[in-house]
Amino acid sequence: MRNIFQDYRMFAIDPKKSRSKDFYKNMLQYRAHVMKKFAGAIKKPSQFVCLLCESKKGEKFLALGKYKLYECPRCALVSPNIDFSKAGGSEMYDDPKNIKDTTREIVATYGYRKKVHAPERLAYLLEKTGLQKKDITLLDVGCGPGYFLSYLKDQKIKSKGLELTEFLVNICRKHGLNVTSTELSKEKPGSYGALTLFDVLEHLTDPVAFFTDANRALKVGGYIMAYSPNIHSLAFILMGSRQNTLYPYQHTAFFDRQSLEYLAKKTGFTLHSLEFYGLDVMDYLCMKQYDDKYDYFDKLREAVPLLQAVIDKQGLGNHLRVIFKKTKNV
Repeated sequence: MRNIFQDYRMFAIDPKKSRSKDFYKNMLQYRAHVMKKFAGAIKKPSQFVCLLCESKKGEKFLALGKYKLYECPRCALVSPNIDFSKAGGSEMYDDPKNIKDTTREIVATYGYRKKVHAPERLAYLLEKTGLQKKDITLLDVGCGPGYFLSYLKDQKIKSKGLELTEFLVNICRKHGLNVTSTELSKEKPGSYGALTLFDVLEHLTDPVAFFTDANRALKVGGYIMAYSPNIHSLAFILMGSRQNTLYPYQHTAFFDRQSLEYLAKKTGFTLHSLEFYGLDVMDYLCMKQYDDKYDYFDKLREAVPLLQAVIDKQGLGNHLRVIFKKTKNV
């Protein structure tokens, strides 16, 4: 039979190993907690300011009750209209319920993520940038519990991690990893050839300031590789505000090509590559399994990676992968 998928990238991710048993139910419970705790942070529509270009005009994009996302007509960033002095920082990430959620969904799946995700991430970086293992000095910003850094250590790649959440820093140190809780701005200028941002872009509340710091930490010609949710995806079309990557108050910046190019131009980078690889089918089936109490994934296991590959090929996957290249100091 002709291989009609020869130019498609396939991912065989097992949700029962990469996620908790009641992933979708747990997500909804944590979301309800956050929505109640930080409800006072929601601002009036007239107070909207784009996090990227500071435009005061925003078009309503998606709503979860009173929590609303707005799309900026100038730079195309999608972001919530909230007061970050009332939601975010240590109050958000050191919250016992957030620690419980992160432990259940990420820390508990450490071994699987290191075995499956980490090698693929390194291979993608090398493929897209042309960097060589022996030449890399890498900074993993927002490194979480450190499974990617642990893999880099096994590969004898020079690396360091930054993580601001205390319990995650402690986990990294227990694994003997080089991780600190300092800010990116404290890194020595021109120290790194590559920065990785896995599930970090969407948490930024001042993307230009963050990328200005990233520019200083990188050598000219260095790269940033970032994975982040794509809100302009099939999963969001099918699931709307029930999509699990919405994450109210935590996921504050949703990018597309236009907003990524705007960010790059403002901070001394070019957009080197942009691709989409998501979990749309898996996420949708998790939602339907919760609704219908039926294990759709088991019945459709063979079809999921094929369907997802088609979605990704069309640029509709619910995660984007972007490579920035530093062209000048700022």
